[in-house]
Amino acid sequence: MPEEILFSSKEFKQLLGVSDCELMHMRVSGKLKYVKKGNSFLYKLDDKNLLLKHPLASQLIGWYQEKHHISIDNSPKAVESINSTLDLIETILLPVSKKFGEVKITYGFVSPELNRYIQKKSSSDTYPSIDQHAASELNQANKQICKRHGLACDFIVNGYEKHMDQVMLFIVNNLDFDKIYYYGNDRPLHVSVGNESERHLQVMNVSDKGRRIPGRKAYGNEAKVLAEELIL
Repeated sequence: MPEEILFSSKEFKQLLGVSDCELMHMRVSGKLKYVKKGNSFLYKLDDKNLLLKHPLASQLIGWYQEKHHISIDNSPKAVESINSTLDLIETILLPVSKKFGEVKITYGFVSPELNRYIQKKSSSDTYPSIDQHAASELNQANKQICKRHGLACDFIVNGYEKHMDQVMLFIVNNLDFDKIYYYGNDRPLHVSVGNESERHLQVMNVSDKGRRIPGRKAYGNEAKVLAEELIL
């Protein structure tokens, strides 16, 4: 099992929306769970919903603004989508950021409105019915956009732009994921969480025509073996 995530005072103030003084009074009064390391206090998350205020949540929802010049409310609406957002942050993104550093999300949550825009304007290499970016949201026909549920994002770690194989290996060996699409050590990593938690590692290759095509794949402990073989 991965280690429990602990938050610095700066991080926890942001999640709670309080000042230094308020944080101190909450800690002294016993309202917060924490551990002390040296002169620092590290806080334990008691309410998972606070993660919706984390910068990673803002990235998951607002990632599209750098790529698409539109203004929409891209936040998840379905309860299951919100829960998947929390799971992705807690289970994958926070442990990765604690281990390697700043995470930059290149493709995150896709609302029904954003999905319609992308499919109309730039649908190449997108597969909304299976890629889990739409989580559990419904289309205009009131049907699931993605039949797999869960939630996926593509991300890169600052400083590891040429070493995403190391990030992939860490996730496979230590975290509870559903699917990983591995495009190469110098490409963003696609990772999802889901009800099945298949621990499915899928290598993605490029065809002669430049299209992404599936390559080797493995599940569970076999995924760990494949991940080791992919390290450059």
